[in-house]
Amino acid sequence: MSFNTVYTDLKCPECKSAIASGIGFRVGAIENRSYHLGDTLNWQGDNCRPRQRPKNGCLRTIGYFNCDNPKCSTWNDCFPEVQSALVVIANDLIAEVSVYNGVSSNSKFEILE
Repeated sequence: MSFNTVYTDLKCPECKSAIASGIGFRVGAIENRSYHLGDTLNWQGDNCRPRQRPKNGCLRTIGYFNCDNPKCSTWNDCFPEVQSALVVIANDLIAEVSVYNGVSSNSKFEILE
């Protein structure tokens, strides 16, 4: 399965350590692209999700990351809650990425709005 990756620092909700991680997400042109906060999301391509760019280029989606901090006491048992992230796209820009502890469906890479 292809996805895009946004690279940013997150704070582990368990041990509060900074985690430099790539968060996989599936919106825009799904072409294994690498992004950073503030980058413009590409909507041009054959494999776009959603099929059409949302109104004003705004949406929120769930992404996933690995907590790579083996010093954390929860490192081996933190899946899946710690590994969910909220990726916010505003006016086609990757505006925010944060650890997500909200309720989501069983659908992977869910688009929330």
